[in-house]
Amino acid sequence: LLLSGLVGAGLGLLAVTVGISGLAESIQTGLDRIWTALAPWGIPVTSLLFLGLGMGLYKSAHTLFLSWDGENEAISGAVDRRLNWVLLFTFLVNVLDFFFLAVGLFYNGGLLVVAEMLVSLVLLLLLQQRVVDLVRRMNPEKRGSVYEAKFQKKWLESCDEAEQAQIGRAAFKAYKTANFACIWLWVILLVLSLAFDIGLLAPSVVLVIWAVLQVSYILECIRMSRREERTGIEEETE
Repeated sequence: LLLSGLVGAGLGLLAVTVGISGLAESIQTGLDRIWTALAPWGIPVTSLLFLGLGMGLYKSAHTLFLSWDGENEAISGAVDRRLNWVLLFTFLVNVLDFFFLAVGLFYNGGLLVVAEMLVSLVLLLLLQQRVVDLVRRMNPEKRGSVYEAKFQKKWLESCDEAEQAQIGRAAFKAYKTANFACIWLWVILLVLSLAFDIGLLAPSVVLVIWAVLQVSYILECIRMSRREERTGIEEETE
């Protein structure tokens, strides 16, 4: 934190003394031109790219599934990996849709971008549902549909203990990565705010996200601990 503060203060002092205080405005003007040009094309291009890649991987996974005898774990594992890549691509499309929606609303009024996002989300959901349907064909015990409000809860409950443990390990890895990312994002945005006078809103938002992450994790640990205590007391009583 001390190093980041010194770097930011040094950049701010340099901007004043050397006479490049208009650097931030110049950068902003250039970005405005870029975003204005890209706003109408961001969602169609990224959706076509990543959904196209996802559909190609899905068809490849479906072809592998048709050759599966129901027992070969190598084939089922390959299908799972390809479907996971499909889900990753759909997530990237979702994030980019929201990003370019914000760009469109800010620079172009947003009506065209809103229509593009709705089309993209429909295609995204259709592809995700195909993935879910294929997984359910491989694992008939799985339950849920992406069109349901409580899909994730139903899906998790239908997973066996090994799958739930794998989900837990992956979730904890994501939790640690998010903590690390929040710290460095805060440092970077703080330095930028000191050097270019962009204000404290951006680093403050990162702190809010970090707080939500930490508080929700700790509260869930407390809730699960209490539930285990009640279960233990009930077993002892019986």
